Amino acid sequence: MSTAEKARAVSVTVDASPEGIQKYTARITCNDGEIAAVEAGVLEQFFEVAEGGAGSQFVRARAVDMVGEARHIEEPAALFEVQFAQPVDPQSIRLHFETIIDHTGETVPGESLRFDAIA
Repeated sequence: MSTAEKARAVSVTVDASPEGIQKYTARITCNDGEIAAVEAGVLEQFFEVAEGGAGSQFVRARAVDMVGEARHIEEPAALFEVQFAQPVDPQSIRLHFETIIDHTGETVPGESLRFDAIA
């Protein structure tokens, strides 16, 4: 995606986590537009929007793996997706993980996490 292109959505992704994802709390902000929807990814069963979301410029989302849904992640997996009401500049989007823990209780390294803009 070139910097001139706008994003209609972003997918928050973990590239790989051999010990999976036990829980996370993440915040996405976008000063360029309004969020239309937030959808769960790999931890669908225990996913929730804690703050913000549709109609806001930010979302604080969290999930806990209570049943082993994400015990081992060998390939990139979406944690959740944020859709915008109108296309936004990807450079106006910020992702911050308050916490992201694997099944051994260790923090998942930041280099394993990213968001992918979807045109």
